[in-house]
Amino acid sequence: MDRLMFMLGARTSDIANDLLAFSEAAAAEWMIGCTDDELVRVCSVADWLLLHGPTTKSGASMQLAKACALAAVYVMEGAPRELASGRRARVPDGAQISDGRWPNYALQEAAPRHYGVGADAIAYWA
Repeated sequence: MDRLMFMLGARTSDIANDLLAFSEAAAAEWMIGCTDDELVRVCSVADWLLLHGPTTKSGASMQLAKACALAAVYVMEGAPRELASGRRARVPDGAQISDGRWPNYALQEAAPRHYGVGADAIAYWA
């Protein structure tokens, strides 16, 4: 029996708030208006980063919030880079984004494993 593979799923508002916390306001705005396909790619790249991306000094994978933020910037800009702020700051309650949408499950299910992860991302983060 084939082993089922699942892709990370995160709401657009949660990723946008993570982006705000890393000083990526333009990417946060883009995240709210991204297409269903772009959201699936962001989740897929974040999934890859958690499994194969940089680790902490202890060898653990990066934080979920950072993986999602990095993935969103990568999909939006089409190239990997570090986040504007290396540390996550608290987003004030009044500035938080709410009511996001989840990835389209049918699109996620149809997407290949690590959809959207390019050779540039692998070379930069692996």
